[in-house]
Amino acid sequence: MTYTKIAISGKICSGKSTLFNDLQKKLKWPVFQTGKYFREYVAKKHMTLEDANEQNDKLTKEIDYMVRDRLHAKGHLIVDGWMSGIMANNIPDVLRILLVCDDGVRAARFSEREKVPLSEAQKRVKERLANWIDKLKKIYKRDDFFDEKNYNLIIDTSHITSKKVLQIVIDSLK
Repeated sequence: MTYTKIAISGKICSGKSTLFNDLQKKLKWPVFQTGKYFREYVAKKHMTLEDANEQNDKLTKEIDYMVRDRLHAKGHLIVDGWMSGIMANNIPDVLRILLVCDDGVRAARFSEREKVPLSEAQKRVKERLANWIDKLKKIYKRDDFFDEKNYNLIIDTSHITSKKVLQIVIDSLK
């Protein structure tokens, strides 16, 4: 199978952004980051992220369906987003990647990134994931967002380098 698009999914601090940035540098394909788009939308509307998250299930769906439509279009594309793999379901030329990672490793990454104590990071990572999954369950009436059956490449990033993750993906494109 020749893939012309890549959809990267995974829980917070599983390595999505790192892989996205590494692939962008290596492949030089067009890109779309759902989180970045959402933050730019919120800034343009003079909203806080919390306000936008609380009030706007419609915006979440709009972004997810925009991703789906872009993945159906011709040409290359790399997408980073929680739902990108799900939105790419049944699109044959999309490499749907799920990054998985040990919860302790994810919390340690969050702690380092956000400069918060590990105990605070563990709490925030757990709460953020639970809130996001609850929201997605409500919107999409499903709960299989991280079910490996929805992806054609699963990489455990817990104890390998970002360079190794990138190489696994590049090898999968061949």
